[in-house]
Amino acid sequence: MSVPLRRLPLTRLLLTGRPSLSSLLQREYSTTASEKTKEQHAKKESTMDNHVQSLLDAPASKIPHVLSRFSAAIKLKFDRKVDPSLRVLLDAASSQLYFNCADNYDYERLCETLGLPDYFSTWYKLTLMHSWMILLRMHTSLEADAYLRLQRGLLSSLWLDVDKRLDIIGDEHRKVLTSAKDMKTMHGLHLQTLFEYDEGFLADDARLAGALWRNLYMQRDVDPTHVVNAIKYIRSTVAWLDTRDAMDLLTNGVKDWKQISP
Repeated sequence: MSVPLRRLPLTRLLLTGRPSLSSLLQREYSTTASEKTKEQHAKKESTMDNHVQSLLDAPASKIPHVLSRFSAAIKLKFDRKVDPSLRVLLDAASSQLYFNCADNYDYERLCETLGLPDYFSTWYKLTLMHSWMILLRMHTSLEADAYLRLQRGLLSSLWLDVDKRLDIIGDEHRKVLTSAKDMKTMHGLHLQTLFEYDEGFLADDARLAGALWRNLYMQRDVDPTHVVNAIKYIRSTVAWLDTRDAMDLLTNGVKDWKQISP
C-alpha cells in the first residue's frame, strides 16, 4: 500500500511571518505528488480486473479450444530453454502434480468445512486453489525457466482435464458445456484467482479473505466462519508444503494433502 508523501516543514520569513515562495512551491508540489500517487495506486488496483475483463470481452477465437490446447502442448514439448533431463522430470511432474491437485484432496470434507455446494464449478475452484498452492511452493525452489515449464505443463493438464470432464457431463445431460463463452469465463477466473491469491497471501488475512470472497465464493453472501476456515486451510497447507523437499514433490507428488500450523 503506497504511503502518501509527507509535506516538508514550511519555512517562514522572520520579518514578515509569511511563507516564503520556496515553501509555497514545496507545498504545491507535495499536494500534487500525493494526488498522483493515489491515482497510480488506484490504477494499479484495477489493472487485474481490467485485464481479465478485456479477455472476457475479446472476440472468440475461430480456432477450436481443443486444438488450441493441443497446439500449446506441442509448443511446450519442443521448448529447449531447460536442460533435457530436467525437462523430462518437469513434464512428468506437472501432470502428476495436477492430478494430485484435482483428485487427492478430501473434496466432500472441504465442501462442508468451507460452506460450498457440490457443483462442478466448486471442484474447479478448489482444484485451482490447490494448483496455486503447489505453484507457490515450487516458485521458491526452481529457476525461472524450469518453473515456467512446470507451470505451463500443470495448467495445460488442467484445461485438458476440464475439457474431458465437461464433455462427459455434457453427454450425460445432452448439452454442450464447452462453448467459447463458458471457456472464456473459466479462463478469466483462473487468471484472476492466481493473481489475487498471490496478492492476498503475501499481504494479510484481510486481503486474502477478499480474494477468497471474489474467486471462491463469487461475491455471494457467505458465513464469515467459512471464509476464516478457508484462510486457515490455505495458510496451514502452504506451511506443510514448505516442509516438503522440492525434489520429493517433483518425483513423488502429493499423495495426501496435510496441514500444520504456520
